[in-house]
Amino acid sequence: MTAQELLRLYATGKRNFTGIKLKPGSNLTGVNLNNANFRNADLAEVDFSGANLEEANLQDANLSFCILVKDNFKRANLQGALLQETALVESIFEEANFQNAEFAMCSIVGSNFIRAIFNNTSFLECECRDSTWCDGSIIDDSIL
Repeated sequence: MTAQELLRLYATGKRNFTGIKLKPGSNLTGVNLNNANFRNADLAEVDFSGANLEEANLQDANLSFCILVKDNFKRANLQGALLQETALVESIFEEANFQNAEFAMCSIVGSNFIRAIFNNTSFLECECRDSTWCDGSIIDDSIL
């Protein structure tokens, strides 16, 4: 599916995009996709910069090699999501659920994870700077 097709369907009221494969390199900068259901979707290599995915369902989605800069993922469901070599920069993940998610070689900079859920979440060689975590603590210049 192309980004244009996705946005056209979303504009008509469709919110269920379960299992879709979005074309790698798709540009979804600044779009509003709140409450969309991307469960089991392949969203690898998509630029979501400035996008609103508040309360979106991204359970078991592939978000590898994505650009997540200045996004809103507040209360999003990212259970079991795969984030490999993904850039998470200055984004909001307040109250997001990352249970059983996998982060590998991600760059996490200036993002907000207050009250996020990280049960059984794995971090492998992720760089973290200036980000606020579940308890309000700031992790700076760490490799998780």
